[in-house]
Amino acid sequence: MAHFGLIGHPVAHSMSKLMHEAAYSKLGLKHTYSLFDVLEEDLGEFISDADYSGLNVTIPHKVEVIKYLDDVEKEAEIIGSVNTIEFSGGMKIGHNTDVFGFMKCAQNAEIKLKGEKVMVLGAGGAGRAISFKLAMEGSKVAIFDTDKLRASALADDITAKIGETATVCGKIEELLYVDVLVNATPVGMHPHTGATPVKKKLLNPGLSIIDIVYNPVETTLIKDARDAGCKVAGGVDMLVYQGAKAFEIWLGIAPPVDVMKKAVLENL
Repeated sequence: MAHFGLIGHPVAHSMSKLMHEAAYSKLGLKHTYSLFDVLEEDLGEFISDADYSGLNVTIPHKVEVIKYLDDVEKEAEIIGSVNTIEFSGGMKIGHNTDVFGFMKCAQNAEIKLKGEKVMVLGAGGAGRAISFKLAMEGSKVAIFDTDKLRASALADDITAKIGETATVCGKIEELLYVDVLVNATPVGMHPHTGATPVKKKLLNPGLSIIDIVYNPVETTLIKDARDAGCKVAGGVDMLVYQGAKAFEIWLGIAPPVDVMKKAVLENL
């Protein structure tokens, strides 16, 4: 029996326990998955004492956790964000599976990213990981954040590390000149389901929309985008596939993704 878990603050709302335990059950595994509400000041001690087979990491620890690890996989190191910890040979190794989940989400919706101009809303943890991955994959990245300094710092970091120029959007109306919009903010998430980061009048049929919010399954942004004739992708696939990739890193076997997705959808 192996023990896995999620660390963050807060964690009570997380779907990770449900989807991982559904996968264990399907495969006849006796593993456990627990939720650990860990404050920032307790993070170092928790990681130092951790005796698990694997951990997921969520807000607000994805950046801070790196300094407590023995090694970080190359892509996660470049991005500067870890959401999965592998315990192997006495070492704690950081990975970022969020970006794998994001790319699968786009792929499943047949949304083209390479060579496209992509506006990313939000320069926080999720926006950072997604913006870096997009630049790595050959997208032309433009970042919008209400905190202009944070957006500028992220764009500069991407340009320096990847060698691909990332730009900052001064206003949301620049959406009219991009191919893909990614909402990497919590705007529209339960319980504020009526909120949307983009006015419906700015949406047009030539635009593809990826909203990483997964609760509700269909956000106001996704509904408005579908009404406008846009190609759309919600956040459930990103959630499921980042979890599936972590499962594979820990156990070395492919998880039943359909079972994990069903567990999430049944509880939203």
